Amino acid sequence: MASMGGDPRQMMEDAAEDKFPEGLRVLAVDDDSVCLKVLEDLLRGCKYHPTTVMDAKTALKMLRAGKEVFDLVITDVRMPDMDGFKLLELIRLEMDLPVIMLSADCDKKAVMKGINHGACDYLVKPVHTNELKNIWQHVESRRNTEAISHISGDDDDDQRAQLGTVAQSNDGANTDENKESTHASTTQKKPRVGWTIELHTKFMDVINQIGLYRATPKRILELMNVDYLT
Repeated sequence: MASMGGDPRQMMEDAAEDKFPEGLRVLAVDDDSVCLKVLEDLLRGCKYHPTTVMDAKTALKMLRAGKEVFDLVITDVRMPDMDGFKLLELIRLEMDLPVIMLSADCDKKAVMKGINHGACDYLVKPVHTNELKNIWQHVESRRNTEAISHISGDDDDDQRAQLGTVAQSNDGANTDENKESTHASTTQKKPRVGWTIELHTKFMDVINQIGLYRATPKRILELMNVDYLT
């Protein structure tokens, strides 16, 4: 009789996935111990799993070490030694985790700076439970983007394999007709544009230029003027 058991670790991961966003692993960074404790309690109230640190350098060391895996980072803007913007920049470059900025004021320049650096949200203290209940959507959005990118990459590999098969067909015959067919198939395929910090900054500049509520995809594409961007 076949064993009914399985990999315990995989079973735990599957169970956690079924309960998502419960157990969302959040790294919270703030040099204000009182604010950090309040944030921790609120995150636990949302059934998330928070880890708290009081300075950006320690947070960065934990992330780089990889001993604990996090789904999302919430960081205060103003901290000694290394501020939240620098931490955001390094996380975006090295780990590509969703980062939420946290501040005691809602200064427009600070908000725009956070967004331009790649922050997925900007919260103003004191934070409320309702603002934290839906932070999981940033994690889900990132997962979907990675999945689409992975599928697209697999499709590219399949297409390249098919092109290679066509080029080597007819017992390796390399006729002018096969060359032209392969060349046409290759040139018709548009290259894929990778989203970078520079593109994100350009995107936000265009949004600011048009106005958030007047921006349309067509107008954004026209002003960004980037080849093959959709």
